[in-house]
Amino acid sequence: MATPDQAIAAGAATQSGTQEIRIYAHSPILYWWVVWFYGFVCAALTYFQGDRITLADSVKPVFIHPSPWVGLSFTLVLLLVIVATSVRARGINALLLLLLLGGAATGFYFVMNMPRLWATPPSLLLHMNLAFYLLLSTVLFVVWFVIVFIVDRLSYWRVRGTQVERVQLFGSALGRAPESWSALHIRLTRYSDDIIAHKILALGFLGLGTSDIDAKVSIFGGGHEQFRIENVWRAATPLRAVQAAMGQKATVVI
Repeated sequence: MATPDQAIAAGAATQSGTQEIRIYAHSPILYWWVVWFYGFVCAALTYFQGDRITLADSVKPVFIHPSPWVGLSFTLVLLLVIVATSVRARGINALLLLLLLGGAATGFYFVMNMPRLWATPPSLLLHMNLAFYLLLSTVLFVVWFVIVFIVDRLSYWRVRGTQVERVQLFGSALGRAPESWSALHIRLTRYSDDIIAHKILALGFLGLGTSDIDAKVSIFGGGHEQFRIENVWRAATPLRAVQAAMGQKATVVI
């Protein structure tokens, strides 16, 4: 099974000897690894540091971490990922979103330090047991793995010589016509300007990250085609391969 680094396949040789570069798009669930990963961290903290509590009419004890910050932090991570995968933070929107998050974090800090909110209903004590973390994280991990490593790989963009194709495996069975263009010139522009999704959740600050790619293909016979490939893992790798393979017929902006 391929790793995310291998989700971008470049340099595969075809029978005719023409170099083939593949570019895989991903669904936004790619960024949800943060939720299941942190859920397993919370599960480990709860297992090793938690208290056994027997609820009324229950014959089995449950593990609950004594600190409410474990449950609160997990909830905040979940909300952050929901917002980041629903709203793209580009340009002025990125600045506004960062200011909003900073203000929310500051306000949350002061609210959490108000003693009366802990003593009187509705208190901000938020506890989740070990079973919750394990169930949610395990199910989410399985869904994430299947989509990222199997479903997303059933469709990809392929550049082979001057031919640009959108390959959809089993597409004919679903009634989807294949798309293919003979390119006079192709312009590929990489955008990795979503601060939260591209830079933080996709580990762009570690030299990894994702990007969106805008493509404009000038085709034989006149006219052009435009499309966007979203959430491409380490997009610079296939873009450099396209530039090397097509030479002056490709303009790549990384």
